[in-house]
Amino acid sequence: MNRMPVRRKRIRRGGPVTTTGYICLIVKLTILLGLWIALTFVLLTHKSHDDTDTLVTVMPQQKVFKKLHMEHESVEIILRGAINKYLTNHLIRGANFSAVGIRVEWRDPNLNRSYLRTPRWKVYLSKDKRKYNQVERIFHFAISGKYQDKALDDPTGVDWGYAHTVISFESMCRRPVGLFMKVDTMPMVGKYAVMYSALLLIGLYVVIIWELTDRTLCTLLLTAAGLALLTVLGNRPSFGTIISWVEWESMMLLLGNLIMITLMAETGFFDYLAVVAYRISKGNSWFLIALLGIVVFLFSVFLDAATVVLLFSPAVIRLCEAMALKTTLVLIILALYANIGGSVTPVGGPPNVIIATNMNVAGVSFINFSIHMLPTAIICMITIFILVYLILGKRIFILDENQMELIKNRQDEMRSSFDVQLRTAELIRNHPARTLLRPAPNYFQTLAYLEAKHWIRKKMLLVHSVLALIFAISCFALQSIPWAIPGASLGWISILAAFLLLILADKEDLTDILDKIEWSTLLFLASLFILTEVVSELGFIHWLGIHAVDLIVKVDEQHQNMVGMLLILWLSAIMSAFIDNAVVATIMVKLCIEMAYHENVAVTLMPLIWATSFGTSYGANGTLLGSMANEFVSVIGRQYGYEITFRTFFVVGFPIMLVTVAICSMFLVIAHSVFDWH
Repeated sequence: MNRMPVRRKRIRRGGPVTTTGYICLIVKLTILLGLWIALTFVLLTHKSHDDTDTLVTVMPQQKVFKKLHMEHESVEIILRGAINKYLTNHLIRGANFSAVGIRVEWRDPNLNRSYLRTPRWKVYLSKDKRKYNQVERIFHFAISGKYQDKALDDPTGVDWGYAHTVISFESMCRRPVGLFMKVDTMPMVGKYAVMYSALLLIGLYVVIIWELTDRTLCTLLLTAAGLALLTVLGNRPSFGTIISWVEWESMMLLLGNLIMITLMAETGFFDYLAVVAYRISKGNSWFLIALLGIVVFLFSVFLDAATVVLLFSPAVIRLCEAMALKTTLVLIILALYANIGGSVTPVGGPPNVIIATNMNVAGVSFINFSIHMLPTAIICMITIFILVYLILGKRIFILDENQMELIKNRQDEMRSSFDVQLRTAELIRNHPARTLLRPAPNYFQTLAYLEAKHWIRKKMLLVHSVLALIFAISCFALQSIPWAIPGASLGWISILAAFLLLILADKEDLTDILDKIEWSTLLFLASLFILTEVVSELGFIHWLGIHAVDLIVKVDEQHQNMVGMLLILWLSAIMSAFIDNAVVATIMVKLCIEMAYHENVAVTLMPLIWATSFGTSYGANGTLLGSMANEFVSVIGRQYGYEITFRTFFVVGFPIMLVTVAICSMFLVIAHSVFDWH
């Protein structure tokens, strides 16, 4: 078929054309170059901070002392091994559990006398020897005794000069204990470290909101600046430590999804689905919008929501031009449904990937996650359509001059296509006289035009894609059963499904496929993981957790779990409305863990995790900056000549965000406060 391209008015972003533009450019380049020079100088002139690693073995009911060289008045002890992390971090008594007591002491080994010592840190051991967990504690220890719990002897004798600092390990079990210990003699403590971390986050938010330069580049620069800051403070991490901060499970899951969606895009399947939705709706506008929302919702459940939007948007723009609908508003609705659909499963988007693959979040399987998220998603999907209809109403049929010009070009193209005219006549001839739904004006001509533009181009590749998806979804379901596929994880399943599709597709050259993958998204996510760990090392997450706990402890203990859930839900939702929800998810997961392991509040980790998932997914509907799906519809719209402004998205999305988050609040209270689902 002859297909004539439609001329579209594209928005070009060139260099500055005004004096103010040149001044802003010079200021931006000066700031970025200054940042680069500073971090380059620091990273090239300072070595990595060497931690002291050792294996500690303690015999039953015995004590072991390890000599310690203190550089400051604080030291962080990190232990790895068969440790019961829950009992240790909650500072509660485990009657049937073995333990090791750890202190920092000022001790004379010759006289077997301790002059000063810290309170005992009781590390409980796991009954399952295969468990491998990590716990850490910062000890404040000064010879002056300022931070000490107790002075054991009068340090005035001559023996005081022979004492030195040691770490004592006291066994409280009936078997030998082996623990891997890392000692950090320069831990990040103090209000200045928290202030520096807050400045890093503010800088990240500023560059994302005002789009000073590419988002991925800015995140990488700020991550490097954070590492330089740690270096200046005397705690530069090694390269291996930095690599370990990246959640590779999340990266594998996202990469596998991107490969599969890239191959599926070659089939034309997503464009064809939009045409099918138009055929079913008979060209009726609001019915079509509802169908498109359902289709995008369903695909976003199992595939990355942002990429689904990226693939559906061109066909939806064609539909809007053909039906004279306000394209920018329909694209916004598309993004809203994608965010809701992406909330249902752990594979729907980066926030859920980050949450589900976190090693500290146990008990989040594919089925478990979906069961928790699906009821609210269905309710909110219906609510969104009602709200959109009430908010927009007839505004969706009011077109601007730009779209009127595009529609005129489309009509000229349709009149010049003889194939479209033949197909129109055939559709009119075969259409039944009586139907439940009356066709809209120009329905047959528009359908013929769309069918000429969008069809299944590679049927065998589509079959192969369906097989790979069936494999992935089946494994996701089986992964929820512990004995079915015990070695499976979300990341490996996604990668193996992508391998299967690549084998079946029999591509001789993968260059084209690799070129189409959103590598900038993967880099952005990896840098976020590292930046979040930097912020955590500086103590910001701990500081945030303390203030959150201060709010919760003011409530009766029986209501603390509910207050903690709602606090996390609304905090993550408001933050996700103005900041990319992947950024918020990385911070909020750590905050949830910090709160759940705090000894002064009675909150459970899993309700906080569900609140984070709801908040980051539904809060992203608030503004254009909330998620990558929102940004992708903006980018695709701009390529086709449609500018989605921050204000346009805000007017539609923010009221919807408030209503849907309120629905999530009611669901969480009923599920986890009334019925104790967790």
